[in-house]
Amino acid sequence: MNPYLPAAVLALLVLLGVRGYALLTGAQPGESLAAVPVVERRRREPLVPRFLDLIGRRAGPPLQALLGERRADRVRRRLAAAGRPAGLTVERYLGRKAAFGLLATLVALVLLLQGRPLLGISVLVGGWVWMDVWLSGAVRRRQAEIDRRLPDFLDVLAVTVGAGLGFRLALLRVSETLGGPLAEEILTTLRQMDLGAERRSAFVELRERNPSPAIGQFVGALLQAEELGTPLADALVELAADMRRTGAQQARRRAARAAPRVSLIVSLVLVPGTLVVLLVAMILAALGGVGGSVSDVFAP
Repeated sequence: MNPYLPAAVLALLVLLGVRGYALLTGAQPGESLAAVPVVERRRREPLVPRFLDLIGRRAGPPLQALLGERRADRVRRRLAAAGRPAGLTVERYLGRKAAFGLLATLVALVLLLQGRPLLGISVLVGGWVWMDVWLSGAVRRRQAEIDRRLPDFLDVLAVTVGAGLGFRLALLRVSETLGGPLAEEILTTLRQMDLGAERRSAFVELRERNPSPAIGQFVGALLQAEELGTPLADALVELAADMRRTGAQQARRRAARAAPRVSLIVSLVLVPGTLVVLLVAMILAALGGVGGSVSDVFAP
């Protein structure tokens, strides 16, 4: 019997049960699935995220209350730094984490009953920490994309401001033209200013919302130029040049760290293979010189 069959059957039964509960409680009497508009179906999330949200729907609020305001605010900032993927709030994030943990616990119990404690513990731990690992990866990728796009953004912004356009209007035009996560953050800052936030506080919030060092330099340069009266276009050009130099230095450091790894791979893989090829070639050359055969070399 396949050892993974009970776990698969159990997961399928849980999925069917949750799906049936959703159909029984979510639809109104006399309402059919065919009555749902096609456009709404296309906008709905995939099945797996909806399944996870359905499992963790009741677990989100108590987990958020148990987490405390300070740690919940930390999770909220991490979600903001990741760009709120899939529109996740703190409550939905904790609910999905609880759903992953519950499913991992069920699979781990099946594996423990089958006498596989190491695999069961690994599945259990992986299920409970998966959402944290996923969120950390999303934050890292988004902030790296912001760091990569910011120098070009500053160059275009400096040209636009130097052409005589106002700073806020220049930010809006450049953000709408370039797009990407950096443009999303700038547009969010502009919307905050439109709603009444001061310019300084809106940009400070932008810096606190993104742990990117490049964003910190950008906001610091803007605030300093505002305080000292420095021409903004010149400050933006110098800042873009500094960021490119910093990026080049970081690339050289990464290359320097990668050199020992490449040497290790060469030593462990290529050198033994090359030695084997040379040894075989020497044996074949020796056999060809004496007129023997391969069986003669290994003969007793």
